[in-house]
Order: sequence, then C-alpha cells, then structure tokens
Amino acid sequence: MSAADLSPEWLALLLDEANYAPWESVQSALAGLEGVQHHRVGWLVSHLTQTKRAYWAAIAAVTTLEPPPGAAGLRDLMAWEVTQARRLTPEQLAAPLTYSGAEMTVAELLRLNARHSVWHAGQLAALGRVAGA
Repeated sequence: MSAADLSPEWLALLLDEANYAPWESVQSALAGLEGVQHHRVGWLVSHLTQTKRAYWAAIAAVTTLEPPPGAAGLRDLMAWEVTQARRLTPEQLAAPLTYSGAEMTVAELLRLNARHSVWHAGQLAALGRVAGA
C-alpha cells in the first residue's frame, strides 16, 4: 500500500494509534513517566511538540487547513492533529510539499509524523524503565 492509497480516515487512525494506543504510543509512554525526573523527557516532549507543529505548518501551506494552534501543548496538539487529518481531502493528501529538504506528499508527511511519534514514544518509555518508573 502506498501513501496515495491511504484515506484521510486511515491516516487519522494511524496518528490516533501513534498518539493514543494503550501500548506503544506517545500517551502510554507519557503515562509511564509520572514522577520521573530526567532532562531527556522534557527535551523529547518539546521536540515532539515542535516537530508536529512544523509538520502541520507545512501541510497548512499547501492546503486550506489552518496551522496548529499556537498555545497547544503536546497532548492538545495530538488530539487536534487527528481531527485535522480526518478533514483532508484525497486531493490535499496528494499535494506535494518539501519538508526538511525532502520532496513528499501530505500523506507521506503524515506517515512520517506517525513514525516519528512512535520512535520518540519508545525513547520515552525506555527512559521510564531506566529511571525506575
């Protein structure tokens, strides 16, 4: 299956799972970090927030969607992006864009977003285990 075969609903589901699945998601990793004091946790949360903002700013530049809300933290931004993904049309998903010097479509950037989120969720979960959470 290529990115062109993915519907807005499938991409929203992919983001929803990356953000909120009971296992192996950003939310589950964050839940395992309560009480953990580690400098990397704050950096990773900030990095995820900034990167998600950058992904959606790039998407907003080639679609009719609004850029992400400026005051939203990571948890609010995760919910916002799932809703926004559902609003994309097939034509918007196929729109080309350049992100970090790479040519891709909106759908491909959303898949990158999901992979990136889960990658860092794994890092957060590992920090929780190392810190004894």
